[in-house]
Amino acid sequence: MGEVREFRPGWSISRLAEEFGMDRKTVSNRIREAGVPPTAKRSGYDVYRLADVAAAVLGFAQPGAVGEGGVIDPRDLPPKDRKDYYQSENERLKVEVTMGTLVPAVEVEADMAELVKDVVQFLDTLPDVLERKLALKPEQVVKVQERCDAVRQQLYEKVMAAESDGDARDSA
Repeated sequence: MGEVREFRPGWSISRLAEEFGMDRKTVSNRIREAGVPPTAKRSGYDVYRLADVAAAVLGFAQPGAVGEGGVIDPRDLPPKDRKDYYQSENERLKVEVTMGTLVPAVEVEADMAELVKDVVQFLDTLPDVLERKLALKPEQVVKVQERCDAVRQQLYEKVMAAESDGDARDSA
């Protein structure tokens, strides 16, 4: 068994070098070149989150490619690495579709359209059904119709707001 160490948040350059089996200077240079910011200071030295520096220390991050929080932006990668990244993402998406954890947007839109059509049809016919089956008075039917129209308007506004939010996200 290995030695038991006291847990301390953040990894120092020395500890990273020890864990990755590298020279401290190499680790320090790679972190600096990748632009990974330290998460804190301990005893006057910078410490880093392992998740933020792992790609840089192992040489996978390109200089300046590491963004906020240690996330690598594929648009900043060299062409070959960018191609590999997007190719792997396409394969991941295919697997998720096959497993059923990812549903194509066209299917979701069709299901939602069917659901909305059913709800609208129910709201359109409800006043007539209540009048016929429960013998509601004309004033009562008008009140029910007004409420159904208000619900339909609310649904419409929510759908339009969600659609404009989606358009805003797509353009960003």
